[in-house]
Amino acid sequence: MLDGIKIIDFTRLLPGPVSTHLLAQMGAEVIKIESPKRMDYARFSLKNIDGASALFHQLNHNKILKSIDYNLEEGKAEVIELIKSADALIEQFRPGAMDAWGLGYEEIKKINPAIVYVSLTGYGQDSAYAQEAGHDFNYLAYSGIMSLVKDKQGEPIIPDTQFADISGAYMAVMAIQAALLKKERTGKGTYVDVAMSQSVTPLLAIPYGLHASELDYRVVNILNGKTAVNYAAYQCADDQWLSVAAMEMKFWNNLCDALGKKEWRRDNQTELMNFAFPKEEVMQLFKTKTRDEWTALLKGKDVCVAPILELEELENHPFHKDQKTFENFNTPNGISLNTIALPFIIK
Repeated sequence: MLDGIKIIDFTRLLPGPVSTHLLAQMGAEVIKIESPKRMDYARFSLKNIDGASALFHQLNHNKILKSIDYNLEEGKAEVIELIKSADALIEQFRPGAMDAWGLGYEEIKKINPAIVYVSLTGYGQDSAYAQEAGHDFNYLAYSGIMSLVKDKQGEPIIPDTQFADISGAYMAVMAIQAALLKKERTGKGTYVDVAMSQSVTPLLAIPYGLHASELDYRVVNILNGKTAVNYAAYQCADDQWLSVAAMEMKFWNNLCDALGKKEWRRDNQTELMNFAFPKEEVMQLFKTKTRDEWTALLKGKDVCVAPILELEELENHPFHKDQKTFENFNTPNGISLNTIALPFIIK
């Protein structure tokens, strides 16, 4: 879909590389530029495979990689030549860094007025927090997300994955695509300021909506896995887990029928709140079979139940094989690795 689009990529680590990886998967020509003085840190994370980490290969294998010292005049001239014919540029440095190197938007638009220029940072370019250092956990903290991710004792649980970084990556992709559409229609370029701390806030939609309605989102949010029997995780006989998300009454009652527990059927959600329903009985029932036994038993029963898969299971699980979640590629010296495929189908 983006065949013929040329993107200059100055990003490192996770957010920017994820966004440009997605754009490259959609057909864009992505030229990743690294100064030998500030190489992508992801190259050196954990185990070395063919000269770089698996993460670096996964996120950058479909890009043209160039090492250019743009602090030198000849290096900067080489970069400028690439930018002259580019449709978009994305950078992920602290605000002011690209300006200091003579590669900020005001300079670049003089040589390429129609360019789409995206800056991806934690707190944006012009906010009072713009120069604050930060990472995913900090962005989740400021956004309010971390207030929703706590254990039973109220202690915040740091996620094993990076929600703000990836949300920022998706926002950057959205911004680039919209600006490219504007460019196609008007011939005009655009500067886009993407802050990861703001990119994650749409994830607050349900709890914020409850809060705006003057309701206690801690008590009435049936989607948090803590308040209702029909939307919760259940441990099985093999210590694996099932996700039960039978939010609508029809799905819950279907589940009751499939479990042979017609006495658990109810007429409204209030009756399924933990304070009103014997949840312990449900917990004990799910402990009588393994996760995969329950999955097989409930498949096709229209009950909104799914196994909670472990990371090690994903590549070989029938669901992901069917969805083609992963795709294979080779490193420069022919080592075969998998990466996450484009998360939608193009027909």
